Amino acid sequence: MKARDLGISIFLISLIVLGMLFYLDNSLNTQNLEHCLDNCEIQEGTSCSIESCPFNLEHNNSEGFIFVIGLLVAFLGGIGFYLSLARAEKIIEQKEYDLSKLGREEKNIFQFIKNNKEAGVYQSKIVEEFKFPKSKVSRILDKLEKQEIIERKRRGMTNIIFLK
Repeated sequence: MKARDLGISIFLISLIVLGMLFYLDNSLNTQNLEHCLDNCEIQEGTSCSIESCPFNLEHNNSEGFIFVIGLLVAFLGGIGFYLSLARAEKIIEQKEYDLSKLGREEKNIFQFIKNNKEAGVYQSKIVEEFKFPKSKVSRILDKLEKQEIIERKRRGMTNIIFLK
């Protein structure tokens, strides 16, 4: 199940549970009020006020319990809402390269490019690093490009090299 679907499910379930809690709280308040009115009718000779009622809402322990459960469910609903808005993260796959057909120099250049793959490597940097002639580096890069290991992009008067 995707995070977005899970978030929507959690959010909807929490809305239903919150609705049920409000209904339960309202039902309990109504029952307590009815009990207070019944109690006042029984005690005809005394003054009857909501404060003197034994079923007074302020003395009801269930109100605090419903409040705490409501907070927890609202918190879970918030998490569900957050998950429903979350975007799926892209999974970056590590491409495996077949280096069995490459020589030692080609593997070294490949490793150099791989170590600097985020920004790419200028072809002139490879020439400097390995002290090879430009023509040799160009031939090696041609071979790597033909095997679809690298990609060269023109940048002004030089090339920048990226892994494919």
